[in-house]
Amino acid sequence: MHGFSNAGIWLFLAFISLVSSMSFWFRDVISEGKAKSLYFITLKNLNTLLMSSLVKTSKAIKKEDIEIALTKYVSTYTDNRIYKDESMFFHYIAGLLEGDGHLSLPSIGVTTLNRVLNPRIIFTSHINNLGLYAYIQSKLGGIGRFQLTGNNTVRYIIGDIKSIIYVINGISSKLRTPKNNRLNEIIKFINNKYNLNLKLSTLNTDNLIDSAWLAGFTDSDGHFGIKMV
Repeated sequence: MHGFSNAGIWLFLAFISLVSSMSFWFRDVISEGKAKSLYFITLKNLNTLLMSSLVKTSKAIKKEDIEIALTKYVSTYTDNRIYKDESMFFHYIAGLLEGDGHLSLPSIGVTTLNRVLNPRIIFTSHINNLGLYAYIQSKLGGIGRFQLTGNNTVRYIIGDIKSIIYVINGISSKLRTPKNNRLNEIIKFINNKYNLNLKLSTLNTDNLIDSAWLAGFTDSDGHFGIKMV
């Protein structure tokens, strides 16, 4: 192109190579698209494998196991003033939620299942604490369900709207961390979806000594240790 020796020949060869590579590439793309390429088949199989893995690792806990854990817990720990005072109990639940809990807010709109999902309140803990959460479930009127993830992780899930509203009313204005903002997002979601008028939760700044919040937070994220010198 600039008068170099044999430049025209090299330009012609380069042009032929470019057109050939593009032709073969597009041919393969089109043929794979028509024949359901191995990529899409592999991706579908991988998705099936992942969903199967999730089903296998997360399963419901047997009712008899829950009852055994509850019986052991009741015989040892329930003589506690936290459980006897409703306000104190919900301060404890608020602390427990802020330590090991999760407030799940679904995407707004209709899902692929053609239904709008509700928020969920989820507590996650070790399987050794199943008795504690079974007792909490009994104190909350039997709401929610249990799920075992892996070998030793238990999840207490509250997902129906009536139960969620009940828990929200109990813990409202008892949270002390930014999770209170998330709770208010859920309250706004519920008010908008069900045409309700639930009050927003204010951040609790009361003295820690006056409530059981710290006990709940410690039960979830706390640790007691003895250092031997």
